[in-house]
Amino acid sequence: MSNGLKITRRTFGGLALGMGSALAMPSIARAQTRELSVSISAIYRKSFEEYVVPKMKEQHNINVSLVTMLSAEALARALGQRQNPQISMFTLDEGPWEQGKQFGIWDTFGPDRVPNVADVPETYRDADGQGSALFNYMTGFCYDAEALDKAGVAAPQAFFDMWKEEFRSRIAVPQFTNTFAYVTLENTSRLLGEDPAVSFDKGFEKMAQLRPNIRTFIGPLGQLIQLFQQQEIWLAFAPQLSALQAAKAGLPVKWAAPTDGAVAMSQYLALPKGAPNAEDALKIIDMMLSPDYQKVLAETDFMVPANTKTVLDPAFAESFPVTPEISAKARTVSWSEYNLQRVQLSERWQREIQS
Repeated sequence: MSNGLKITRRTFGGLALGMGSALAMPSIARAQTRELSVSISAIYRKSFEEYVVPKMKEQHNINVSLVTMLSAEALARALGQRQNPQISMFTLDEGPWEQGKQFGIWDTFGPDRVPNVADVPETYRDADGQGSALFNYMTGFCYDAEALDKAGVAAPQAFFDMWKEEFRSRIAVPQFTNTFAYVTLENTSRLLGEDPAVSFDKGFEKMAQLRPNIRTFIGPLGQLIQLFQQQEIWLAFAPQLSALQAAKAGLPVKWAAPTDGAVAMSQYLALPKGAPNAEDALKIIDMMLSPDYQKVLAETDFMVPANTKTVLDPAFAESFPVTPEISAKARTVSWSEYNLQRVQLSERWQREIQS
């Protein structure tokens, strides 16, 4: 040959092997496992690890690396990495998520990029497309039905029943470091006809009147189970998951929505601007909003699904206290006021309610 290359059986076999390897490289690249780093809340870690992590590997060949953070920590991490994002997806409570929106750190995603977003009610997703509820906490009455029955005390019906004399020294209320303290304060103010954007004066005055009925102020929600277990309290204004966790532990604790409405608080999904592997992050967001995972989330971690197409197992649905009607009637929280006044409200709560 003119280039001086002598082709023998051995050299031809080597060339063929090399060509075969080259041809195989694209398919190897397509099959290469990808990595995705996400931040979630520990309160639903069980369902996330049992469903989302293996499904992302099975369906998309994506290894999901997760870290659990409180919402304030997640916001701080998202702000700290805004110039060089390392975590591709965050979930955090609606208040801190809204702060992140004000700082301009969230990217948009809508039904065109995440199809399952279309089945989340508009009330529970951002009008600008910068986030969506993953699930809801529905705040209402958590009460010890057995203790009330033994004491001859009727279960509370309306929100202000908590102020009744028969609940003296039997109620647990959150410290202001727990977001549900603000939920309680704002609900008190609104039911008194007060606009939180103008004043919380009526709310604080009414909450001060509850003081004789307050046995203790709690930090994390998990403390409620211990208090019910020790029969120190009969009642708390808390989310459904607290009652269901207590019931799972064998306690006679039930949850009910006040006749004047429960209060809905959401855990939000957020995509940071400039997130690495953004397309993979959109895949995991879509999976987390799918009816299949929303069902697992409810039945494993007792969360209220955000996707309206979620169908619960009949036996579980019968025992799950939050109905679609309760969710539709629920009042939402004005997180903008919380974010604007958090420090002042916390100091006033400590001074006028908790001290």
